[in-house]
Amino acid sequence: MKNNETIVQLFRQHYPDMKQLARLLLHDDAESEDAVSEVFANLMSKDILPTGSTARTYLMTALRNHCLNLLRNRTIQERLQGLYLLDSQISDSADDIEDRTLNVRRILDTELDDTSRHVLTQRYAQQLSYAEIAKKEGISETAVYKRIRKALDSLKEKLTKKEYGQD
Repeated sequence: MKNNETIVQLFRQHYPDMKQLARLLLHDDAESEDAVSEVFANLMSKDILPTGSTARTYLMTALRNHCLNLLRNRTIQERLQGLYLLDSQISDSADDIEDRTLNVRRILDTELDDTSRHVLTQRYAQQLSYAEIAKKEGISETAVYKRIRKALDSLKEKLTKKEYGQD
């Protein structure tokens, strides 16, 4: 019974500061209150309780560690939820991907000018760097960048028109 009285006394004395620390770390009032309560619940299972000047240090450290664990677990849960959402959004079948690939190739072959097609092919099919393309073409890297940008914009515009039936 002595332990319960000591815990009640510690709770009354340190609760406001502990709740403030938890709120700073967790940014949520309800979760902060729960965190403080869990620290005291864990304290009830201890045989030896902190007293005197060490009590505040012990309680604040235990609360901080508990909050950091909650944040780490929250981050893992958020990442898992993000992966789940990403997985559920992937609805493209192999046929859809194949159709899109064929559309890109058709536009590259028939609707882009030779310069755009040539630069895109070197960059993405042959995986040459901007510097390698510039050296091969005898132009600056900036010119390579501008040609690729122009070609990608044109490709995007033509694909968008095709997708929305404006072709």
